[in-house]
Amino acid sequence: MNPSYFRIRQNLDKAVERLCNWNGSVFKERIETDYSRAVDVSLNEKGQWKGGCLYAYENEGWTVFEDLSGGYSFIEPKQWKEFAGNDELVFAAYNDAILYAEMIVIEHGTVTKHFMECADIPEENVNEGDGVPGIETWIDVASFVDADDLVYSDTGVVFIF
Repeated sequence: MNPSYFRIRQNLDKAVERLCNWNGSVFKERIETDYSRAVDVSLNEKGQWKGGCLYAYENEGWTVFEDLSGGYSFIEPKQWKEFAGNDELVFAAYNDAILYAEMIVIEHGTVTKHFMECADIPEENVNEGDGVPGIETWIDVASFVDADDLVYSDTGVVFIF
């Protein structure tokens, strides 16, 4: 598995506006869909990603962006801070095929957790901050992702950049 998402405590409209400003571009397509079709509507007729694809929805005061096409890994905490502003943000991802996990947590404009473990580039591994207790290995991040009750919605919107 290789789930990846980021969530910000903001409503969907404001979060998408902020994302577009942060990315420096507006989305090319906005497709309302259900979870089971999110990947299908993100692919062109040749089965290739149409661009950077995010499945987004609101859940308990958060907007969740599930990264379908994999473009949001390895973004520096400083850049995530720019996106988050003073809002809470969680970025979490893992890939059990390559033994990789990453987590960045921002609260009130401060990075409270920065974790990255990648078997391919161990010299880049980092584990800083105590914003999420118990995060010591890629398996801990995978467990966090898999248990995050905010990350799932039957219906949402695919944004293609």
